[in-house]
Amino acid sequence: MKNNLSALCNRGIPIYIDGLKKHYCLCPPAYFGYQCEYQSQRVSLTLQFRTDERRTMFTFVIMLIDENANIHSSEQIDYISIRNCRKKYNFYLLYSTQPKNFNHTYYVRIDAYDRLKMKYYVSMYYPIQYSFLPVHSLSLRVDIPIREVITISNTCPLKCLHGQCRYFLNSDKYFCQCFDGYSGMLCFIKNSCDCSSDSICIGVVQNRSICICPLGKFGPRCYLKSTVCISNPCLNSGECIAGDEKIAETDYYCLCPEGFMGLICEKIQTKIEFIFEKTIPIPQSILIHFFYVSSKPRLPEESHLADPMRTTLISKIKSYENSTFIYYGRTFHLIFVEFNEHRYLAFLQQNSTSTINISLKIIPDHHCASIKELFDEHIQALPRWHRAKYYHVPCQKHSSLACFYDNDYFMCLCDIDRNANCFKFDYKPVYSYLGWNYCENNGQYYLDNDTCPTSSSCFCKECYFGSRCHLTTKGFGLSLDAILGYSIRPNFSFSKQPIIVKLSTTGTILIFVIAIVNGILSIITFQTKRSFDRGCGVYLFASSITSCITMTIFAVKFVVFLLSHMSIITNYSFLKSSCICLDMLLKSLLAIGDWLNACVSIERVLTIQLGIKFNKLKSKQIAKKVVFGIYLVVFASFIYDSVYRRLLDDTEEQRIWCIVRYPSSVQTFATFNNSFHFLVPLSINFISIASIIILVARQKSKIRKQQSYKQHLWEQFHEHKHRLLSSFILVIIALPRLIMSLISSCLKSARNSWLFVCSYFISFIPPSLIFIIFVLPSEFYRKEFKEATARIRQIIQTQFRRE
Repeated sequence: MKNNLSALCNRGIPIYIDGLKKHYCLCPPAYFGYQCEYQSQRVSLTLQFRTDERRTMFTFVIMLIDENANIHSSEQIDYISIRNCRKKYNFYLLYSTQPKNFNHTYYVRIDAYDRLKMKYYVSMYYPIQYSFLPVHSLSLRVDIPIREVITISNTCPLKCLHGQCRYFLNSDKYFCQCFDGYSGMLCFIKNSCDCSSDSICIGVVQNRSICICPLGKFGPRCYLKSTVCISNPCLNSGECIAGDEKIAETDYYCLCPEGFMGLICEKIQTKIEFIFEKTIPIPQSILIHFFYVSSKPRLPEESHLADPMRTTLISKIKSYENSTFIYYGRTFHLIFVEFNEHRYLAFLQQNSTSTINISLKIIPDHHCASIKELFDEHIQALPRWHRAKYYHVPCQKHSSLACFYDNDYFMCLCDIDRNANCFKFDYKPVYSYLGWNYCENNGQYYLDNDTCPTSSSCFCKECYFGSRCHLTTKGFGLSLDAILGYSIRPNFSFSKQPIIVKLSTTGTILIFVIAIVNGILSIITFQTKRSFDRGCGVYLFASSITSCITMTIFAVKFVVFLLSHMSIITNYSFLKSSCICLDMLLKSLLAIGDWLNACVSIERVLTIQLGIKFNKLKSKQIAKKVVFGIYLVVFASFIYDSVYRRLLDDTEEQRIWCIVRYPSSVQTFATFNNSFHFLVPLSINFISIASIIILVARQKSKIRKQQSYKQHLWEQFHEHKHRLLSSFILVIIALPRLIMSLISSCLKSARNSWLFVCSYFISFIPPSLIFIIFVLPSEFYRKEFKEATARIRQIIQTQFRRE
């Protein structure tokens, strides 16, 4: 009877319903019918996911869709790379009608969601190329980028009514991602979503909603709660992540904090500290190469596995620290440290022992020399395997030599018998296999394992730094974030900040107070009727107001910058607004101040050249138009900066950066724009100095012919020194910025930022000293200031007498 029932249901499971007194068959997905006698038309999928984002929990929604955006069937997979990187998933996607409609075209769409943040991540497109086949097999390796890719398109041909138009990451095709409660190709079909309120509803299949559940919930509509993580079985502050709730109640996984590992984070990783000898300059970051030598005997066909297994990690050294440490949980025998194209033997043990804490000192005696330093040109020119027979010579010849390396292939240790023990050492980084470089500005991306990475880091080129090489110190217009950001210690009080941060804060307060006082005194001087009767007064009055605004924004920028990097201000919206606006405003206002000062120099030259023909009224009218034009043109020329500014959440450094990332064409324009707004006003001020002296000397020499030309120059220098002095001071103040930009290509280390910090603050001296630069050297403006202050004093005294 049992055999007959099995035969009845083909490959299904027979069941008997007592109330109906009948047998039925539970069919597998590949079959349907009363006796599972028909084979389903379907897509057979084998998937393997790969991502460098090892700690993010993804939910992948795999859907079979036709060209009208109707979803025929779907499956969901919860995935964490650190646990599931080697796993392959096999399942079927069935067509909603059997047999399928051969007039339609079909494709598989895979949507990725960050389940921890409950946020959409990216989508992939895979067409069904042979739709006439009843069963179509797809074997896919789905590569997910480490960072979210912005796939919203502004040039989309689709008009999504209730959704956003996006493009697929692996295709040039577009699709509409519908809002909750809508579906269809253009999101025009309204449907009711029955998912729980804290879930994401992404579509409808066979009149049932497709729901993405938050952590701790499961079920088709996300109304069931998982209890496996309520007691949090993870030790040492590990985060419990529930597994596939459909399979087992005890399926969970622990995301362990730094320093711990194991099923429930019960194992302590080895803490390895690296200390540098005083004679060795502390680098920005170091590469740490771990080697494990297997003691198991190898079969002949496994001879390629005899080489030591290498794992490479990167450790960043903060500017306020003199050592660094990492946690490592695997077995190792050798540790090499690499930085600045130098390699050092840091650790050697024959038998691997588990130690909780290891302290290693990097000393010159453990430096690994290159064969270029040890062999002559003849031996270096030999083929690699011919050179190998000479490897014992350096060890025997140099008694203090610990190790040496042969180009990019061999590393050799000198043993106690002064013989060379060599092994293959591939110095090339294990790059991301996904094709997307997580590191910016051509930084090298290192993974500790090319199959299942558990650690990844960026190794930056010179002039770039940051966890993703996102900050640069090249060229004009260096940002405060790039110069001073890494000197600030997050989550530490101001009293525990480095001296450079304290001095920068003091300098900001001092410059701000001086600037406001100077600005107010300058406004008092230049608003008088006689000062304002010519163009020069208009420029200086506008420059005084601009300087007050500039220094106020500078102070606000510094406070926001300091408090955000100290992790005191964390509001994302506020930081984003300040990031977009403040830097652009500062650049623009500094340039406006430089141009207004240059206009003063130009007018002074014209005053001398034209003499009595100079029209004060006309110059005043022109000046008002020029001031408006300068504001308009300069702001327009810097508006691009706001477009490309964004916030970057640096989880490694635990801070939020304000960064700017230009396309190559915009980068070229930005460099030209910054240089133009700095160099042209500087050149005008410089040329005006010579022009004033030469013009006046020529005029006087025509009258006083008994004096030599040099005597005239010297005499006119003394007579017009108040005009020359202001331009001369502006040139002198600008020279350090120019010299720093030309001589020093970039800030190569955050430890050597003093000169760049000084250069940055020097750029704010001109708007801070308008009164000193233009009023004090001029007898006319000093007189105007005294009269203006006397009137103000008289008004105040009169007011007090009335009271």
